[in-house]
Amino acid sequence: MAAVANRATSNNNSNSSSSSSNNNKSNRSNSNMSKRYLGILFFCCFLFIWRTITDEPPPAATATSQQQQPQLQSSANGSKPNQIIHDPSRTQPLNSNLSSYSNYYYYSPSVFSLDNAATPVPSPTAATSFQPSHLSSDASQLIDLHHFGYLMEQPACEPHILALILVHTAPRNAEKRLLIRQTWGGLATIAAPSPSASASASTSSTPSPLRVVFLLGAVPPTEPQLQHSLEQENARFGDMVQGNFQDAYRNMTYKHVMALKWFSSHCSHAQLLIKVDDDVYVNTPQLHKLLREQQQQQQPQPLQLQLQLQQQTPQPNLNRTQSLRSLLQQPHELLFCKPVLKSRVKRSYRSKWRVSFREYPAHYYPPYCPGFAIVYSPDVVQRLYQAAQHSDYFWVDDVHITGVLAQRTNTTITTLQPYVLYETDCERLLSGESDLRQLEFLFTWHSISSEQVNSLWQLHVAQNYTSVQLEADVGPETGLS
Repeated sequence: MAAVANRATSNNNSNSSSSSSNNNKSNRSNSNMSKRYLGILFFCCFLFIWRTITDEPPPAATATSQQQQPQLQSSANGSKPNQIIHDPSRTQPLNSNLSSYSNYYYYSPSVFSLDNAATPVPSPTAATSFQPSHLSSDASQLIDLHHFGYLMEQPACEPHILALILVHTAPRNAEKRLLIRQTWGGLATIAAPSPSASASASTSSTPSPLRVVFLLGAVPPTEPQLQHSLEQENARFGDMVQGNFQDAYRNMTYKHVMALKWFSSHCSHAQLLIKVDDDVYVNTPQLHKLLREQQQQQQPQPLQLQLQLQQQTPQPNLNRTQSLRSLLQQPHELLFCKPVLKSRVKRSYRSKWRVSFREYPAHYYPPYCPGFAIVYSPDVVQRLYQAAQHSDYFWVDDVHITGVLAQRTNTTITTLQPYVLYETDCERLLSGESDLRQLEFLFTWHSISSEQVNSLWQLHVAQNYTSVQLEADVGPETGLS
């Protein structure tokens, strides 16, 4: 009996050990399964996040983008969050006691129709009345806005204007606008920059061939004081044009096309449209000189004056000056800028330039002009304007107008790169390491500081003073006064 009891005890111990071993194996198996499931779950989450960020296009869109020019999405309200919508049934009206903003409405992301998207035009006052050179049939249309109008206007260009400089500016950039008026933009009211009032009296009384106008959009209706300050600024200087679309980051295409529109209707006789940002220095003395030479090319110059004036330009720069002169005198087919080549479309949500595949299906943009400085001939202005008016809205204005539409209209870009003053060259110039006469530039790179703008202008003032003195010295000997 004892033996039987021992065998039973041994069997029980064996079964208990086997059961414990099986439990351990099961636990390890369950642990491995849990880790495997967690790994799979983590991978699925990562894949979902990655696909959300990259926003993969549908197969049809990818195939289409490889075969033809990408077509921009027609209903792009999602790309214009700051657009002003005029649709009382879908938006909330603002305070109606503001006369200039009585018909402004908040943007509603549920609105997909872009019809009636701009506000009605307020009646112009006597100070802002104008006589445009001609009015087109689409005067109240701006791309997909069918009630476009100007909140602030300016008269049309005088016949002597050869180049219109349109400066893209933001409503709050009053200091930048004032700096431009006090430096290179002030050249529009005199024949040439001068170091003193007495020196300016010795310059020619012929009106300048340049005109500077600032372009901006509407301010939020909740900021009437800002609008009032803009109107006071315009009443003082008379050089601002304001459209009735909200001045916002994703509305820049409206402002760009408004520039083409305003040139076409108010200054179409001019030889050049120059579009710049308000953080760029424009070499208006150089522009003034080249345009004046064109005006006077029919008038024979005394040989002694020609020789002495040519001595101001170093010999290695004569060819560059002649090339620049011939470019600016080119009456047709001029789209003059520093082109951006092989620019990849930004897809990441971390980029402020993010563009979805629905907005632009291709992976690369066509060559386009960065907006800090672009020069157009009148025929290119009209061609791109008409193309923009009949195209869908795309919020990256430089790409849309000077890239997609330029390519669509067979417009070729001429490189401006040799005539852009970059940061290192600007520092060398201001430090005295190089001579202003050795740098035949038209524009600086963007984001130039106010101190650099003032310093560059003082260099131009000093150089012009020397030129004026030279002409005054040569004048009596050649019969000039």
